[in-house]
Amino acid sequence: MPPKPSSLSLISKVYSFTIQSFQKNPKIYLPFAIFALIEFMALMLLYLSPRVPLRALLGPPIAAIWGEKFLHYPVNFLLLPKLAYYSRMCLCVVFSSLLTGWAVAMTYKKPLSSVYKKYVSLFLIVLIMTAIVLFGIKVITASLLKYFYAGNSKLLFLGPDMWFGPILTVLNFVVAIFVQAMFTYSIPILIAGDQKFLKAIFRSFWVFKRYFLVSLFLAGLPMLCYIPLVFLYGNTTFLIDKFFPEVILLVAILSVIVNSLVIDPLTTISTALLYSLEKEKI
Repeated sequence: MPPKPSSLSLISKVYSFTIQSFQKNPKIYLPFAIFALIEFMALMLLYLSPRVPLRALLGPPIAAIWGEKFLHYPVNFLLLPKLAYYSRMCLCVVFSSLLTGWAVAMTYKKPLSSVYKKYVSLFLIVLIMTAIVLFGIKVITASLLKYFYAGNSKLLFLGPDMWFGPILTVLNFVVAIFVQAMFTYSIPILIAGDQKFLKAIFRSFWVFKRYFLVSLFLAGLPMLCYIPLVFLYGNTTFLIDKFFPEVILLVAILSVIVNSLVIDPLTTISTALLYSLEKEKI
C-alpha cells in the first residue's frame, strides 16, 4: 500500500480541487440550493403553525409534546429552533440523501439515473447516520443527568448551567462531527459503484480510519461556521427581550443558509474528492 501524503498537504489539495469543482461546474451547487429551498419552506410552515389553517394540522402534536403555550405568541418562537432542528433531520433523510447523491454523481460525472436507482441505499445511509447522532446526543444528556442525580459533586464546580449549556453543546457538536466523518464516504463509495449498501458503510469506516485526522478536519472545519448560530440559539430569550420575537425566525433562516449552502456543499464535495483522489491507495 503506497504511503499516505501528510494530512496538511492532503487537506490543502482537497480544498483546492473543491474550489475548482465549483468554479468549473457551478451546477454542482444546484442540489444544495434545492434542499435549502425545501428547508426554508418547511421552516415557514413551522413559523406559521400557530396560525389558521396550519394550526389544525400542526397545533395538536405541538401541544401534545411541548404544551399548548408554545402555540401562542411570542412563546412559539422559543420552540421554533427545536422544531427547525427536527425538521432538518427528517428532510435530510428524505431529500438530502438523494440530493447529496446527485451532487456526488455530478462531481464524478456519473449519470443521474444511477442515483435514483440507489435512493433506498442513500436513504438508509442518512437514516442510520442521523439515528446514531440523535442516540449519541441522548446518551450524553442522560449520562450527565444520571451523574448529577446520583449525588456526584466533583464536576459541579462549573455549575449546572455550564454543563447543560455550553459544555453539552460542545459534546453534541463533537458527536455530530465524529459520526459524520465516519459515514461521510458512504455516499461517494455507493455512487462510484464500488460497493453495495452495507459494504459502502464499512468501507467508509475504513477510509475514515486511514484518513482519521483529514476526515475529522473536512467534516469539522465547515461546521465551525455554525458556532455563532449555536450561541444565538442558546440565547433566544435574551434576543427576544432585547430585540423582538421575530429575530429568532431570522436566525433560523440564517441557519438554513449556513447549513445548506455552506456546510453541506463543502463537506460533501471535499470528502467525495478525497475518496476519488485517494481511491487507488486505499
